[in-house]
Amino acid sequence: MFILAIFLCTLVQYERVFSAPCNVSIISRDEWGARAPNDHDHMTTPVTVALIHHTDRDHCTSKAACIAELKEMQSFHMDNQSHSDIMYNFMIGEDGNVYEGRGWNTVGGHMPSWGIVSQGIAVMGNFQLVPPNAVALTALQNLLGCLVNNHKLTADYKIYGHRDVAHTSCPGNKFYDVIKTWSHYDSGKPVRPTKTPHHL
Repeated sequence: MFILAIFLCTLVQYERVFSAPCNVSIISRDEWGARAPNDHDHMTTPVTVALIHHTDRDHCTSKAACIAELKEMQSFHMDNQSHSDIMYNFMIGEDGNVYEGRGWNTVGGHMPSWGIVSQGIAVMGNFQLVPPNAVALTALQNLLGCLVNNHKLTADYKIYGHRDVAHTSCPGNKFYDVIKTWSHYDSGKPVRPTKTPHHL
């Protein structure tokens, strides 16, 4: 009976997070050893924008290296930049894994004013001179599909690069050249949707 209760609890939790199938490996915060956030603002979903970044830090091509990089990045964001948590909703390594950051129901810290209305997704590395590798790009596309299937992004969502809404080179020239070819990329002037967060 006790084992059955644990199984049902796990099943309910799984269904709450993944109400529809996801063709991508998402590594949870617990699995990569994330620190607890200092604060949390709930984001009402689905949102209509996927805002794409690079981390402008080290590349990683193995799960162990990506986890080490994530821990360093979270500490930098929280301890040096006074963010409440790692800035992005999700990070993607060149190992092909997606790593949970703030997650899809929490306002990101990746871009002032846009964090509340977008899923902030970063590929780990600097992509000014080279694009992310094939497995990272596939993981990003599959994550976007997963977010749509789970009603965290609208089906008609728009993709912007960080540079489209701020004075920055992010997500790097070569990565930006890639996302501009994707069907959801919006080449028009970005218009920020209006949303209000619910503080938890």
